[in-house]
Amino acid sequence: MQAAVATDRPEADGTAFQPPAVRALTGPGRLRRLAPFAFVAVIGLSVAPLPPAVRAGPFAVAVALTCLLALAVLLFPWHRFPPAWEAVPPIGFFAVVAIVRSGTVHGGHDGAVMSGYTPLLLLPLAWLALYHGPRLLLVGIVLGGLTVLQPALTHGVDHPGELRLALLWIVAGGVAAWSTGRLVQDNGRAAEQLGRAAAEVAATAAQLRAERDFTRVVLDRAGFLVVATDAQTRVTVFNNRCAEVTGLRAEEVLGKPFEEVLGDHVDVIDWRRDLVDRGPDAPSAELESNWRDAAGEHRTILWRDIVLTAPDGRVTHAISTGMDVTEQRRSERLIAHVLAAPVDQAIIATDRDGIVTLFNAGAERLLGHRADEVVGRITPIRWHLPEELATREAPLGVAGAAPDKEPQEWTYVRADGSHVPVAVSTSVIRDERGAVTGYLGVARDVTRERAAADAMRAALEREMAATESLREVDRVRSDLVATVSHELRTPLTSILGNVELLADGDAGPLAGMQARLVAAIERNSRRLLVLIEDLLMLSRIESGAVKINTRPVPVRAIIGGALEAVQAVRAGRGVDLQVELPTEPVVVLGDQAQLERVLINLVDNGLKFTPAGGQVRVSVDDDGEGFARLVVADTGIGIPHDEVDLIFDRFFRSTRSQEREMQGTGLGLAITKSIVERHGGRIWAMSPPEGPGTEVTCLIPRVTDP
Repeated sequence: MQAAVATDRPEADGTAFQPPAVRALTGPGRLRRLAPFAFVAVIGLSVAPLPPAVRAGPFAVAVALTCLLALAVLLFPWHRFPPAWEAVPPIGFFAVVAIVRSGTVHGGHDGAVMSGYTPLLLLPLAWLALYHGPRLLLVGIVLGGLTVLQPALTHGVDHPGELRLALLWIVAGGVAAWSTGRLVQDNGRAAEQLGRAAAEVAATAAQLRAERDFTRVVLDRAGFLVVATDAQTRVTVFNNRCAEVTGLRAEEVLGKPFEEVLGDHVDVIDWRRDLVDRGPDAPSAELESNWRDAAGEHRTILWRDIVLTAPDGRVTHAISTGMDVTEQRRSERLIAHVLAAPVDQAIIATDRDGIVTLFNAGAERLLGHRADEVVGRITPIRWHLPEELATREAPLGVAGAAPDKEPQEWTYVRADGSHVPVAVSTSVIRDERGAVTGYLGVARDVTRERAAADAMRAALEREMAATESLREVDRVRSDLVATVSHELRTPLTSILGNVELLADGDAGPLAGMQARLVAAIERNSRRLLVLIEDLLMLSRIESGAVKINTRPVPVRAIIGGALEAVQAVRAGRGVDLQVELPTEPVVVLGDQAQLERVLINLVDNGLKFTPAGGQVRVSVDDDGEGFARLVVADTGIGIPHDEVDLIFDRFFRSTRSQEREMQGTGLGLAITKSIVERHGGRIWAMSPPEGPGTEVTCLIPRVTDP
């Protein structure tokens, strides 16, 4: 399009004008531009039947040509062709005017000149002047002149006035068209310049708005407080962080004097006034102020300032940024409190090079150095024993140790040269990126702990010596019991043999009293023999002399052997003995003879301590965890609750059995427990606190696949 416009542009001579940049038939507002021209054309054709009337033939041709031009204007794809092609419809309209003028009859002769349609020539001329260049306008003026002069050129002129009128129309129309073109050009240039200026203003305004919006977003998203005031101390900026801290909204604050907004913060107000008075050349200042936030809590704000000035040096704005340092100050106070607190631990921190950066009061008391003597001056190697460091070959020169997971014991050297044992825990100090920035050590005086440990160690050694002495005494006692029992067994066996001879009458018949005395001797001798046998068995079991011949043994066989052994005792007691065996055979891993002895002792105790008419029940089942559970329960005298755990001790007899003067050595259950435990099993007893009866349970390892 620009290239096409350039072809219609004459040389700049002061009189030429440029075509407008808007295309008449394709640009925006096309219908609005066409409407006035179409209206005039329609009015002109509508009055054709009025005198002097246009003949029917020329009128029909004119209307048809006008409709054809209108369709071309509306339907032809003008945007595909150069702008000059859009001059075709106005140029074609010259033909319409010529046809109408030539078909007009006035006074009985051809009245084209006086027809009244000559003003319609102004329509195409105005169109060409408004929307096309000077060349096409010149073509239009020529065509308009030919249209006006056409009757005179073809038929001659009967009336000179008509010719004069035609020439005046040509001159007036050309001048009007040319002036219109210049006016359009001037207005176009002014509009173009105004448009460019408006565009520049709009672009600048958009850029300023974007920068303003960007600045507002940055300020509102900032984590620090921003307050700006003008030269009259009126608030011009009050960001979101300020609103969060103060509880005031920006719309409530903007435009108000700074003193009115922060009336209770006199220190900040005075500082701001001084800030404005000092001017831009004064060094930047800081102020730390306590603010009460919207929740009523005190916040510590650190303020920094900047002053903006005009070219003449006048202060225009003062901007202050505030950082909430509440947590930082709280941490600093906490650290200061820790450093000054009367704690026993020495807290010492160093940087990466080992230089001490923190030395608390506990460290001062422990080592005898003041903090100002060591902080930033020395490394912890100063109070370590050189030989201790060399012996441990510490990989770090900081505190003589790398960070430890567990406290390490060291010996520190105090300022006075004395030594103190300490337990030191060290850890690494890292920054937010994980880089090592230093080390922290916590040392604790363990002098008392070492003394206590030494005392405990000495006590433990004494206890171990006493235990060993007791074990020796127990071994001597066991050996003595075994020896004495063995030595007693031989003469006792001889006594029993002689008593049996006397009882059988081998030494002669015995009188009644003699027979009773001999029977008493035999009965008590056998009791002594049982006691000696139990002592020997217990001694052999504890010394490991009794071998356990482990093999798979059916529980049914064990119960059968035990019941056969106690059959005589059972018959004389009048106690009911019940046996409950599972349908599936249960096989245990053990020594059948020893396990029979266990069951004999348990059943014999049940029969002994159960009165006539009572019951002893023997049951066997699987506990589900690889053991056969053997239970012997009776309805006898029971065991006191506080004595249940003692019945498996050697020589223990319950108070109830002693009250009833029941015989027993107190070794049977001790032997039973030893045998069960030698088999890898467990045994325990239960008895109701008040009611009669006792239940003893044994767990013996079973064979899962016999």
